Amino acid sequence: MELLRVELSGVAARAETATGSDPYERGVLGISVDSKRIEGTDHTVMQVMFDDDRPGFDARTLECPLVAEIRSPAGDLITRELFDHDAFRQRLRVDRDTGDNDLRGVLLLTAGELPPAYLRFAFLDTPLARIGGCTLVVARSERVDLVASIEQGYGDGSLTDEEYQGLMTGIDQRHPA
Repeated sequence: MELLRVELSGVAARAETATGSDPYERGVLGISVDSKRIEGTDHTVMQVMFDDDRPGFDARTLECPLVAEIRSPAGDLITRELFDHDAFRQRLRVDRDTGDNDLRGVLLLTAGELPPAYLRFAFLDTPLARIGGCTLVVARSERVDLVASIEQGYGDGSLTDEEYQGLMTGIDQRHPA
């Protein structure tokens, strides 16, 4: 289910959803798009904020798979990445605090604290300037659908072994079966 669609300018931006719009009615309050250099690589950071106090808000949205897709003006997929969520952040923090590095993800802390559960982050390994004029689609999914699409992509040869393994690892870590 598509939660939000935003045209990107290629520069950092924040936007609130309009009262009464479809994203607003689904509990999406806004989105922030920014640039961050992580381990020497420029990333685009997507932050979606939900109104989890809204009557009728589906609380499963806070933990279910959310996907950020960047599509070219022609509609071609440029990149796709899973958003994190609170339970994954908690596991990632324990992983980092114990000196392990088993989980794939970026640990974002503010004054030593994890972000609140109503914020979801995606870190796309594509520079922000490169996606100006493109469209961001934030979609809610299910684990089974994510796995099926990756299996299909791998089966038709559009994913390499490395891409397949990386995507499956991300799904397994963020949304265990």
